[in-house]
Amino acid sequence: MRYGLIPLAVICLFSSNSFAKLKVITPAEEGLFEQIESQYDIDSELISVNDKFSQLNKRSYDIQELKEKIALNQAQYQKLITQLPNKILAKSNMSNFYAQIEDNINSTANLTLKTEIDTAALERHSLIIQEEFETVNKRRLQKSQQLFELKTDIINRLISELSKSTSNMPININGSTKCSKFQSISDCLKESKSQILSSTRNKSPFLNDKSVLLSYQVVDANMNMAGDLRYNVAMDFKPSYNSKIDTVLNEKLGLRSAMVTLVSNVPADWFINGKKIGSGKELFHEIPLGKHGILASYQNNDKSSVEKIEGNGVFSYNFKDNKQKQILKVSNSVERLPNVEVAKGSIKPKKKAKFTLLADNTTIPTPEKQKQADTESQKGYEYFMGVAPSSKQQNIEFTNEPTNK
Repeated sequence: MRYGLIPLAVICLFSSNSFAKLKVITPAEEGLFEQIESQYDIDSELISVNDKFSQLNKRSYDIQELKEKIALNQAQYQKLITQLPNKILAKSNMSNFYAQIEDNINSTANLTLKTEIDTAALERHSLIIQEEFETVNKRRLQKSQQLFELKTDIINRLISELSKSTSNMPININGSTKCSKFQSISDCLKESKSQILSSTRNKSPFLNDKSVLLSYQVVDANMNMAGDLRYNVAMDFKPSYNSKIDTVLNEKLGLRSAMVTLVSNVPADWFINGKKIGSGKELFHEIPLGKHGILASYQNNDKSSVEKIEGNGVFSYNFKDNKQKQILKVSNSVERLPNVEVAKGSIKPKKKAKFTLLADNTTIPTPEKQKQADTESQKGYEYFMGVAPSSKQQNIEFTNEPTNK
């Protein structure tokens, strides 16, 4: 009877020998990368232009409010003109009525002039800000070009090193796996070999499924009575340039894109680097790695930041929704009166009701006259059992009968 292997995850620990000589990016290349990052640092420029763009959005909302006021004035003017024939026939307060029309016309003219001036200024500032964004984007493009050149140099070096006939990749692994306690160490290691090789190939960027195995030797192995096998394996591969190396280079040099999720509690307008990308409570957008200015705008309020995008991420910008706040304020201003519990066989309530008129639980105290009335009513329900009245006055108090006049 043959007992199968119960595989567990193989733990691979790479040794610090010849494997350390193969590096995707050398220290010298890392120095060049940091130099490019420093040379094209756009933090201050991006923050400045992002703030200016936020102010530009607010001015745009102000102009929209002016246009709404002009529309209201025009509607009011039409209403006044409709009333004009009746006012002329009535011949009453015509001077005041004409003054209203004149004020309306002057107000509309002033608002129209201000709107035209502000709109022209807004367009000029918008062009200036767009030019600043273009300057930042040009610097970002120049940075990307230099990084691509650095990547090309790294690839050429790797291909040259890996294509040599003497190029090899020795690896030493310490690992463990679970075997059947009825198996021999040799049988367990044979069945574990494919898993050990697969795990080793997956962990190294220089190896893939097609990598040639030059040698494989079990240096040491021991197994306890429970079937826990520990081993040390030395192997040698022929490394090669593959897509895994390209992925590592793109990630380290920031030459790939990422998907960002933009979230807000309101349907905001979203801008990245000065360009509107959409509106809504949740938006998905793909952008290259690096630093970008993100701005969310809602009802004349803006929230912005400069973010360093290093991978897929979620960015949240929340606003205070004035409409929801008003609805909540109205709904909270009504509060139910608490129920008054009355004990059986008793006239006096356990707890007096408080009359709440405001949402902040502000209460109006019970008037003093009401308190006195409660005291008098309590006196009217006293009982005297087994005691004979000694006078006519006590008889009236005991029986609670009115005094005959």
